[in-house]
Amino acid sequence: LTLELPPNKLVPTLPLRLNYIHWLEDIGSVIDWMETRKEVHGIDIGCGASCIYPLLAVVQSNRRWKMLAIEKNELSLISAKANVTSNSLEDYITVVPQPTDGSTLLTDVLKNFPNKKFDFCMCNPPFYDSAASHEVCNRTGKRREPTNAITGSGEELCTPGGEVHFVGQLIRESLVLKDRISVYTTMIGHKQSYEEILRLLKRSNIHNVTMSRLCQGNTTRWSIAWSHDVGVLLSRVHTMQETITGHSEQFPKSCKNQKPMTCRIFTEEEMPSISAVYDFLIELFKSIEINLRMVKKYEKTSEIVCEFIAYQNTWSHQRRKRRYDKLAASHIKDHLNATSADSSKRLKLENDEHQPQDIETCDPHLKATVYINHKECVGYFLSMQHIGGIAGRDGLNQVLQFIKNSIQLRKDLPTK
Repeated sequence: LTLELPPNKLVPTLPLRLNYIHWLEDIGSVIDWMETRKEVHGIDIGCGASCIYPLLAVVQSNRRWKMLAIEKNELSLISAKANVTSNSLEDYITVVPQPTDGSTLLTDVLKNFPNKKFDFCMCNPPFYDSAASHEVCNRTGKRREPTNAITGSGEELCTPGGEVHFVGQLIRESLVLKDRISVYTTMIGHKQSYEEILRLLKRSNIHNVTMSRLCQGNTTRWSIAWSHDVGVLLSRVHTMQETITGHSEQFPKSCKNQKPMTCRIFTEEEMPSISAVYDFLIELFKSIEINLRMVKKYEKTSEIVCEFIAYQNTWSHQRRKRRYDKLAASHIKDHLNATSADSSKRLKLENDEHQPQDIETCDPHLKATVYINHKECVGYFLSMQHIGGIAGRDGLNQVLQFIKNSIQLRKDLPTK
C-alpha cells in the first residue's frame, strides 16, 4: 500500500488496525461471509485521511470486500480519495462525505443507498471528550512517559462526549436501521468506555453481542459487535482473541460467553436423523409455548443451529402438571373434578402472574442458542448457550432439565 498524509493528520499504526480486520474475518467465518459470498460489503465510519481500514480490508480479502468509506472533514476526504486512487482500488472503495449539517453517523449517508444492505460497519471513534482529557495523568510521578507520540488533529482525537457518546449514537441508529447492516462493530480505546458500552447495549435490550480484546505491543484495544439480524448468532464468535501469545482477557463475568451446556439426548437407534431430532424439539418447545427458530443447518458437519426467546417461565412445575394429567386418566371422577379445577386455577394464576404487559418492549425472561449435533456411531447431542434474559444460566439449566425429563418420559412410555 502507498499512503500520503497531510500534515498534522493521524498516522495509523498498521498492526493494531490489521487485528481489527482479522477479528471481522473471524465474525465472517462464523456467519458464512468467507465461504458463501463472492463479495462482502462493509462501511467504515470516519475513514480519516489515510483511509487505512478500507485499504487493509480490500487487500487482506484479496479484493473480495467492497468498502464504503465515510469522512466528514473536507481535507481528509480529499486525501482519502487520493490514497484509494494511488493504490488503484477505486472499484472496491467508495469514499463519500458525511453530511456536515446532519446529526447521524449512518442514517443520512444510507439514504443515498436506499436498496442496499451491508454485511458490517466498523469504526474507531475518537477516544477523548476534549483536548485536556488525553493529557497523561501521573498522580504518583512513577508512570513512564508514553512510548508513542500523539499524532492527529483535534477532531481525530476528540469528539463531544468521547467514544461512549459516539458509540451510543451508533447503537441508537442501529435500533432504527436494524438489519440494513448485518453486524455493527466498533473498536474502543478505554476499558472504562468498553464496560459502559456493554451496559448501553444491555439497556437497549440488545443481547446478540460478542466482544474481544486486541493486543499489539504495549497497546490494548477492545472491540464490540452486535446484530439485529435474525440469521446472525454472534454467540458463536469467540469472545476472546489472543493476538499476542500468552495474553488473555478477563471479561466481566456477566459479559462472558460461557461454555454451552451439553448432553447426549438420543442414540442413533432412538432417532433416525438429525432432522427428526429437530422436529421432536420443535414440538416439545411448542408444548411450553416457546418458538424454537432454526437459524442455520450445516450439512457437512451435521449440525442445526437454533435460537429461542422466552418472555415468561412456562417450563417449571411440569411434574405437577403431569401428575394432574395422570389423575385425570385414572377415571377417578370426584377427585378429578376437584383436582383439575384446582390445578387449572393454580396454573391460570401462575400464567397471569408471569404474563408480560408488552412482549415487544419487555426484556426476555430467557434467550439462548441451541445446537443440535450428530456424532456418527455415538448419537445426537444438544448444546444450549445462554445469551441473555433475567433467568440467567439457572433458567437455561431448568429448560435443559425439562428436555431431559420429557425425553425420559417418552422412553418410558409403553410401545404399541
